[in-house]
Amino acid sequence: MTDFSNHPHAYYDNDPLPLPVKIDTVSNPFKDSFDNSILDFEVTTSPIYLATNEEKYGEYGSDSCMDKQAVVKLHKDGSVEDWWVVGKDYFVKSHRDFYESIEEKIVERFDPNHIATVDIKTKSSRNGRWGLREYIFDGISIPVKTTNDFETTIKFRIVAWSGLDGMTANNYLLGAFDSYCMNGCVWSSAGQTDYTRMKKRNSKLFNLNHFSNTLVTASEDFYNRSEEFQSMAQTRLIAFNGLEFIEALKVSGKKIEGLKDLYLDEVYLRGENVFALHSALTNYASHQHEHKFLTRRTKYFSDQAPELMFKREEEVTNILQSKEWVALLDKEAA
Repeated sequence: MTDFSNHPHAYYDNDPLPLPVKIDTVSNPFKDSFDNSILDFEVTTSPIYLATNEEKYGEYGSDSCMDKQAVVKLHKDGSVEDWWVVGKDYFVKSHRDFYESIEEKIVERFDPNHIATVDIKTKSSRNGRWGLREYIFDGISIPVKTTNDFETTIKFRIVAWSGLDGMTANNYLLGAFDSYCMNGCVWSSAGQTDYTRMKKRNSKLFNLNHFSNTLVTASEDFYNRSEEFQSMAQTRLIAFNGLEFIEALKVSGKKIEGLKDLYLDEVYLRGENVFALHSALTNYASHQHEHKFLTRRTKYFSDQAPELMFKREEEVTNILQSKEWVALLDKEAA
């Protein structure tokens, strides 16, 4: 029998067993940015009582509402800050539940080096009932060169948003971020099995894990579809036809004039190509331009501004996935 007693890595009965080495290659930027953010609060549920006999039962009634429940927003100390009414079958979750499910899939599937450099933005509206998280990955990017040799870099981007009050479904959107003009870009086409945009209602059938699982090929999808941006950049579109496209949009005259101004600025910078028109639309969705576009203001505007601005992005997504946009690309490609 071989004697290993003199081997430098031999262990005797009184020696501790060697512990496995764990190398922490990346911290968790998702948790770090969520903790103590404007979306970091707990929710609970409560029955709603009907005031059927106030004289006998006082402020509260004797019977609970059969088809409604209250969702209660809690302070850190557990006291009530806010509450709202949803249906009995509403899938109740906190923002942490929603975003952790998505971010766990990103950590599970993405290169740790890409996670280490992710830029995360968190936004809130309606006193926290609406929340959005945007993830921009510096390490997942492609260069784009237009017909006039203008160059920029397009970075991979995920936007996830949801509501806790029944007014907003569970959503995520895959797209890109133009590092030159800080525009949030979206894909301009979608297929039957395309998961670049996911929307699920908060019903009793909603499965948070299944919803998040559709993200597992997100970074691969970015590279597979990134040629779309380069194709737009190299597809010629004379300014007159781009202006015609904008004028045909079913929006207000004030908005059309603002979009035309943005488009001509983009043509000057990026040349006469489809990418310039795409950039004008995403510029509108990413920046307020208060002198060009009217934004409905209420006494709650400061709280609701992030949600109102993001509605522009949903508006532009619909334009870029419309039959008119597809027809424009087909016409210019012919």
